[in-house]
Amino acid sequence: MKIFEEKISELVKVDIRMASFFQQVKIDFCCNGHRLLGEVLDEKGMDRDSFESGLLAYRDSLPKDEEKEDFFQDMDNEELINHIRLNHHMYTRRVLKDLDQYVSAIVKAHYRHDKDLLLQINRLYGSLRTELLEHLIKEEVDLFPLIISGDLKGAREMIKITEKEHDAAGNLLSELRRVTKDYAFPEWGCNTFKATYQNLEALESDLFRHIFLENSILFERVENDV
Repeated sequence: MKIFEEKISELVKVDIRMASFFQQVKIDFCCNGHRLLGEVLDEKGMDRDSFESGLLAYRDSLPKDEEKEDFFQDMDNEELINHIRLNHHMYTRRVLKDLDQYVSAIVKAHYRHDKDLLLQINRLYGSLRTELLEHLIKEEVDLFPLIISGDLKGAREMIKITEKEHDAAGNLLSELRRVTKDYAFPEWGCNTFKATYQNLEALESDLFRHIFLENSILFERVENDV
């Protein structure tokens, strides 16, 4: 089938609401969106026919009274950058501020329940927080102005570094999912613990879309001199 010969990112570009489906089936559409869908399915040992049925069912389930979300196609680079800053960078900083309090609180309150889990969450979150906050400022101060000014040579050099940082953040998110067993809520967890897991999952979801818009839309335009 034709979809198996498509890059994963191309399937999401049609309607970014499809990103939720790829998250559900644990297929990376942002950092590895350049890979062919069929190749990834075969690598994961996933049945192609079952996958296609699930994808089509999800697509058909999307509200018919809503327009597909491909807003980024009509934005120039500066408009897309402003969208990323106002919607994704601001959100990331806001949720990290909340998580700073939540993670610290659950480590203190539940250390005796499962110290190995809590210490791993604390370390991984700390690494992710540092990675993201440094990454955001480098994009805003260094990379984005290069793109807006038309310095494509300088931008391309920095994009190589930026995409490696995207991979690093993705790896930390994957490790958080592994140690929390896909954010399985422990029976001894409190409301703050639940809020921690909910915010980590929300951060992950937003980062995937954020990285998709950069890697597969903005950076692709720069590489193709658009």
